[in-house]
Amino acid sequence: MRYLTLIGAICLATTSTVSALDRIIAYADSFTDNGNDYKHSGFPPSPPYWKGRFSNGPTWLEHVADALPDVKVINNGHGGATTDNAHAYSEFNGYVVPGTLQQAEQIEVNGTPDDLYIIYVGYNDLNAILNPDMYNVVKKNFTIEDVADGAVKTAEKLKEKYGAKEFCVMNVPPFYHWPVIQEGDKDKAKKLINDYNDLSKSKFEEIDGINVKFLDDNAFFEDLIANANKLGLSTDNGPCDPGIGKTNVCDDPTKHFYWDSYHPEAKAHKAFGEWALKNLKENYDF
Repeated sequence: MRYLTLIGAICLATTSTVSALDRIIAYADSFTDNGNDYKHSGFPPSPPYWKGRFSNGPTWLEHVADALPDVKVINNGHGGATTDNAHAYSEFNGYVVPGTLQQAEQIEVNGTPDDLYIIYVGYNDLNAILNPDMYNVVKKNFTIEDVADGAVKTAEKLKEKYGAKEFCVMNVPPFYHWPVIQEGDKDKAKKLINDYNDLSKSKFEEIDGINVKFLDDNAFFEDLIANANKLGLSTDNGPCDPGIGKTNVCDDPTKHFYWDSYHPEAKAHKAFGEWALKNLKENYDF
């Protein structure tokens, strides 16, 4: 299937050789969250959400972990995470969601230079620029420069704290397709996403003393959405949950590409995990 064979511009390294890595440690948002928000807030409601995931099944990194049984995967993803709570943050049932910088600062993982650190964030920041009423905005009129700085500070904190040197940075998916973005804002959102992805990449390439590779999941999702029918999914029938965190959802979730207004359905996560696994194995020795 075409969406599993994207090769061009997927991973580009600033350095060449990577030795065997011990663990995968992720700093991320709801696309990756495996129940961390739910443990603290009881959100999202489960069921109909699956065991605290922001979908109706396991998230992409869980599929990667299942396929790499000899590699420990530590998932710090939190639904609603921004790059840095200093400019905007999410809150569920009184629980302030840690941004990726706060995840790096506050969550102890006993990291080492022999771990792979994945940073997958930016969706919520950009959505907060477009839809500030959906978030707790601390810095008024914050920009994509602020967002990219938060992501870079996440990597710099991990470098300072653990001597981290191996990073895989995943760019922001094309969420302008998602129902959360109003029709009149889709072109603006697309440009914002593309501009941010370019800026973020350039800023990560400027960090001294690390090896960074870039996973182009934006291109993956563009292709997956265009070919959703190959998974038995439709992008024309709206989200199964017309919003987020509702308990009254559709009767046929496995036919909707959009599980809710923000997130993909479980089969899309599985395809995403397979794609990510393929590219991680091509670029790293575990």
